[in-house]
Order: sequence, then C-alpha cells, then structure tokens
Amino acid sequence: MNTDLNLIRSAQQLLQNMPDAMFIIGLDHRVLWVNLAFQKLFGSDQTKWDDGLTNLIFHEKKDNDPIIVHCHDGSSISVKLQLTPITENESTPIAFTGILKKTTIEQFLDDDIRYKIVADNTSDVIVLVDNRAIVRYVSPSILQIIGYTVEQYEGMDAFDIIHLEDRGRVRTLHLQAIQTKHEVYLEYRLIHSQGTILHVETRVKPVLDSFGNVKYVVAVVRDITSRKQTEQLLENILESVNAAVWSTDKDFSYYTFCSESIEKISGIPRHEIMNNPIRLHDHIHPEDNVMLMGEVKNNLDKGVPVNKIIRYTHIENETRWGRLMVHPFLDNTGAVERLDGLILDITEKKRSELALEESEQRYKSLFENNLDGVFSIDLKAYFVNANQSFEKITGIKIDELPDRCLIGLIYDEDHLSIYQVLSEVIQTHESRDIECRIVRYRQREPRIVHITLVPIFLYGELMGVHGMVKDITERKKEELELIQSEERYKTLQQSINRFSHDLANVIKVSELENRLIDEVKRVLPVTSASIEPIPRNLEATLSDKKEKWVKIAEKDQLIYLRIGIDQALKKIEEEWLETAVHYVTILYDNLGFIEDLMKRIEDMVSINETPKWMLRLLFRLSEKERASLSSDLHDSVLQDLIIWYRKLESLRSTSKFNDGIQEELMQIEEGLLDAIHQIRITCNELRPPFLLKMGLVESLKSLFSYARMFSNYEIEFSAMDLIHPLNEDQILGMYRIVQELLNNATKHSKATKVTMNLTSKQEYIHFSYADNGVGIELTSIGGSFKHMGLAGIENRVLSLEGKVEFHSVPQEGFHMDITIPTITAQKGDHYGNIIGG
Repeated sequence: MNTDLNLIRSAQQLLQNMPDAMFIIGLDHRVLWVNLAFQKLFGSDQTKWDDGLTNLIFHEKKDNDPIIVHCHDGSSISVKLQLTPITENESTPIAFTGILKKTTIEQFLDDDIRYKIVADNTSDVIVLVDNRAIVRYVSPSILQIIGYTVEQYEGMDAFDIIHLEDRGRVRTLHLQAIQTKHEVYLEYRLIHSQGTILHVETRVKPVLDSFGNVKYVVAVVRDITSRKQTEQLLENILESVNAAVWSTDKDFSYYTFCSESIEKISGIPRHEIMNNPIRLHDHIHPEDNVMLMGEVKNNLDKGVPVNKIIRYTHIENETRWGRLMVHPFLDNTGAVERLDGLILDITEKKRSELALEESEQRYKSLFENNLDGVFSIDLKAYFVNANQSFEKITGIKIDELPDRCLIGLIYDEDHLSIYQVLSEVIQTHESRDIECRIVRYRQREPRIVHITLVPIFLYGELMGVHGMVKDITERKKEELELIQSEERYKTLQQSINRFSHDLANVIKVSELENRLIDEVKRVLPVTSASIEPIPRNLEATLSDKKEKWVKIAEKDQLIYLRIGIDQALKKIEEEWLETAVHYVTILYDNLGFIEDLMKRIEDMVSINETPKWMLRLLFRLSEKERASLSSDLHDSVLQDLIIWYRKLESLRSTSKFNDGIQEELMQIEEGLLDAIHQIRITCNELRPPFLLKMGLVESLKSLFSYARMFSNYEIEFSAMDLIHPLNEDQILGMYRIVQELLNNATKHSKATKVTMNLTSKQEYIHFSYADNGVGIELTSIGGSFKHMGLAGIENRVLSLEGKVEFHSVPQEGFHMDITIPTITAQKGDHYGNIIGG
C-alpha cells in the first residue's frame, strides 16, 4: 500500500512539473486540479478557471483545431486542446484530463521573440554578415562594447573596425569558415569608436540555406580586454617567476591557452607551440621525453596529477631544468576533459642544489679522504665524529670517540694552552692554530701535532668546532736537524772562507798540499788525511768503505787526497770538501804552471836571452801603469788644480787687493795654468787619447801637429792605408817608437828636417825614419844604444816579432827601417794576458 502511495506521489510531482498546461475538470464544470504551467498561463483564480474551461471545452471544443485562449496577463495564444476522459469503468467518464499545447506557429513566434530578447540583451555582440562580409544585423550591445550604434555598423564592411595588423588574418579565417562550412574560433583586436584598442574572441559559424550553401555567417563577439589585461598581468607574474601556464585538450592536440613565457622556458616560439603542441617535446632531454610519453601520460590518462622535474637542452652545452605540474580536469562523468599545466623554471635552484650536493660531496671527500686528521667536537669539547686519518694519528678508534673529550687526548703540560685556544675560538668565533703534544693511544712517547680549530655555525648560531690535526713530529725533528745543519753550514762556510783566504799566500805546491791536509783534519770527522800519487792504471782500485779518495790534480801520475772515515760524510760536508778541493785543484794547476814558467825563465837568463813574450809582457805592464798614472793625474791632481785656479780667479775678480798682491795673484794663476797645461801634456804622453779609436796613422798625424809647435825642425810624414788592421800592441808599439825618435831628434840630432814614411804590404808594414842631423858612429858604441833610447826601440820591435836596421854616419844624419808582420802567432801571449789583463 505504501508503495502505491509513493508511486502516486511521484506521478503527481511529474505532472505538476510538465511544461504543457494540464488540468482535470469534472462533469459539473468545476476544475479539480491544475499544474504549475496552467497556473502560469491563467493565474490562480478558481472561478476564472471554471468559467473559462466550461466555454472552452463544452462550447468551442474542436479536436485538433487550434483555438485561441486568453492568458491572465492579457495576452492571447494559439493552442490545441487534447482531452482524455477519466473513467471509473470502461464506459462512463467521471472527469476529463486536458492538455493545452501551443501550436507550431506560436512556438515559432515564441522562439523568434526569445532569440531577439537574447540577442538584444546579451553582453556579447552578435553580428550577421553575408558572403561579402557586409553587416546585415548587429545586436544593440555593440554600442556598449565597441561604441558604434546599430545603425552605424549595419551595412558596413565587418572588417573596417578590425585592427589593421589583424585584418588580413581575420579575413583569411572568415573565408576559411565559408569554404569549409565549419565554425572557427579566433582572437583579434578591434578599434573602439574612441580610438582605443579592444581584445575580443569570436566564434564564427556559417548559416546554410535549404541547398546547403552558406547564406550568412553569424559571429558572436565577446570583449576579452579585461581578460587579456589579466593574462598580461599573469604573464608579468610568470615572467618574474620564470614560469609558463598552459591548458590543452586531453589528447594534447591543441592549446586553449598558453602564456607567452613558454618561449623563454622551452626555447620554441609560442605560435609554433600553439599550432603544434607536440613541438614542446623537441627540446626536452631524450631521457625525460621517454618518461613523459610513458609514465606521465599513463598517469594523466587515469586522471592522476603529475609533478615531475624535466630537463631542457635548447641552449648548446647547457642544461636547464623545469618543474612540470599537470592537473587533469574531469567532467561530471569522471573522464578527463582537459589538461591544465604549469612549467616552472627551476634551473638556478637546481644548479644551487647540484652545487650544494657537489659541495657536500667535496666536503665529505675532504673529510673522509683527507690525509690530515679531521674531527668535530661540541661546545663541551666532546668528540662528535672524525675521519680515518684522525684514527691513524691518535690511535683511537672512531667508534670509541663519542665518550671522549679533546682535552683528554692532549699531553698534560699542554692542557692549559689548548683550553685557552679553544675558549678563544668559542668566544671570538674565529679560527685558531696551535702546536701541542698528544698522547697516542698505548704509546709512551708523545707526538707533536698542529691543530687548526674552526667554529661551526648553523643558521648563524655556533654549534661546535671543526678540527684539523696534522702530525708534525717528523717535521720538528727535521727542523732541529736543520738548525744543527745551519750551524754546521756556518762553521763550514767560515772554514772555506778562511781556507780560500789562506790560499792566496801559498806559493808552492808542497805548502798547498799541507794546508789542505790540515784543513780537512780540522773541519771534517776523519781519522787520517794525506796526498797520494796514484799511477793511472791503478785508479780503478781505489775503493774502500773506510777511505775516501778525491782527485786534486793530474801530472805524470794522478794526485789524490786520501781521507780515512768511520762514518759517511753528510751532504753539506761533501759539498764543503768538493769546494775546498776545487779551490786546491785550480791553484794546484796554477802553481805548477808558475813553477814551470820560473824554470823556463831561469834557463833563458842563464844563456843571456830575453824571450819576446816577456818583452811583450813587460811593455804591456808598462802601458798599463802609464794608463793608470795618466788616469790618476787627470782625475785627481789635474781636477784639484783646475778647482784651485777657478777659486783663485774668482777671489781676484770679486775682491779688492792692492797692486802688489794683484800682481802676485796673477803670477800664481799663470803658474797654475802652466802646471795644468803640463799635466795635460804628461797625461797625453802617458796615454794618448783616442789612440786605438783613431788608429795609428791619424794618431801620428796628431802627434806631428803638436810636435811642430815646439820643435825647430821640419817634419815630413807620408802614409798609405793599411791593408790589415793592427792590434793594440802594434799600434802602441809603433806610436811609442815614433815618440822616442822625435825625442832623440829634439835632444840630440840637431836636425832641420825629419822624414818618416809608413807603407803597408800584404804580410807586413814598413816604417822608415831619416833626419839630416849630426848622426852617430854606430861602430864605436858596440851595438849598445841604451844611452840614446835606441835599445828601447830595438826591444819594442823585437816584441812585435819585427826587424829593425839602423844606418848612421857622423854629420850625415840618422836613418832607421822597421818591418813588422801584420799577422803573427805570438808565442807566450798566454802569460802576458794572464798578467797584463
């Protein structure tokens, strides 16, 4: 019974909400029941229902013919009345059920009105254009949105108010809609009647005639300027956070939205992505692409949100990271309708994480693999952890550290110093270094270590102390040895200095050998030392662990220094011995050379023969002394005289003296000038200036010019260009010979004319001298010309490997011819170079 009642109630509720007007009327013309649709048309007055329906049903009723009924709002509509009897049995009706249905014409009228109401009152602009894009209808909302009235826009070209940059694209899409007969969605810009720019989205749908041809195109235009501004704000936000937002269909075949920032993140232009969404995968790392097409796609197909990190490779040699978050939007059936996604560029964060990870790995590697001991302690100095090197240095196993204190590891006498340093680190928050001793586990001898203590901060708060410990025991020993070595080095250096100084006074080989033996015994830890001559064929036999053999010279036999030793010499002692022997070796050779030279000189003296090299040596020494004396005179005496002369001259010119003193001062000035002049002459004679630079010929010409001013004889000189350049000895020798000849001519010859000639041949030069003086008797002086300086000339020529001939008869003048080879291998030059410099 309850079930039947429930069914009746459900049926009543269904009938009550039927769209058509329904009623039940009894045979007594009284309305028994009406639904909501009936009340909407005819109101709620029961009396009007009864009267109206009585006339309608029982007086005007014509089945299937439309009838006009008057509604309570005063309007009239055309309806068809459908009556269905309600019978108690199959034959006798007890009431009628009536249904009032609007006719098709009335429905059409209602639809037109409804559409017009919608079009006139919608906020969107509805535009109807023909195939030529001429506006045939536009809804009144155009005034509110675009600023044009209906009258202004109807009849215009629909594209005239479209932004010039978008006009061509919109025309193309309009033509596409006409040709394909499919609706088109597009966005573009319009020019408001006030000149501002509006952003709109439009749905363009072709309207076909009865033949299937496009008759009109209906465009529904919506103002999205505010949305665009919001999107731009979103773009700015996304740009600042380096993110992109997009929305696509469930198959990823087209985008309904994609922010401009997608180009910066993906490296692909936005318009290419909008036209071909799959292009977004072009610059994704291949490994991540596999993940997206597999795991990610499966989750999205199931409606499961995705949050993944992917890599981009659109910049050469650079990887960028993005966080991809996709949320599937489900319809009311639970099926995926679209995909909304966000890509956040996390490159900098990822790089920071990688750098942090790398830093952590480096720290871990530095901590675990450091050759130095590394440990951490808390603020109470208890160990937290340590590396393997710390275990090797201290001997304490790492798993035994947590209950141990750093102070307990330190040698007792160093407790105070390590405690002070640790307190400074904690108080000043700065690193400190300390050297101290530690007690190595189960060892009696302490080890010396260097510890660096570094404060540990976490979020700005001191949490503990890092320590780096290095065993420097061996280094300290080496430092001690180095100090001892430095002292030993100082001793050895003083010894070698003293030894080298003493060698300067040694003139015999035997003295040199004894001095070396004495120094070796004094300085080195040896048991014995001696000089031993060793035959050359026995040199290979000199090998004994308790003896050291050092060669110092080579003569007919090898000369060795033999030293007896109980222990090997240190490196620094070996170097001292090597240096001392080096000095001795050099001096040994030189002393032997000098002894040999002295023997040869003694032999020559015994046969009354002066060697030519010795003559050259003596002349070089003479020239060296002349040059030194000339320099001393010029730089000291001459300069002092010039200064005193200028002071005297200044005094005489600025002060007033009587005539007598003035006369004496002038005489002193003249005397000083004479002395200055004489010293300059002396300097020039001692060392003619520019002699080597000017050459022999020009120097002789200069000498003759000067001599003519003080001589009473005529000088005639002729010379030809020299074929071969002369060396210094030859130039100086010839110059000195000419000086001596001029001196003889001035003092002894009483000549009125002197003639000299210098000629050059391929292998020698020839110099001749002749004067018309008193001459000499060469035979009467027995070849000894010392009293006239001729011996010096003869020795000069002999030292130059040349020849000289003298010709003279009393009262017939003096003649001399000199021939000097231009290219000579002068024996004995080695000795002269050693002594003469």
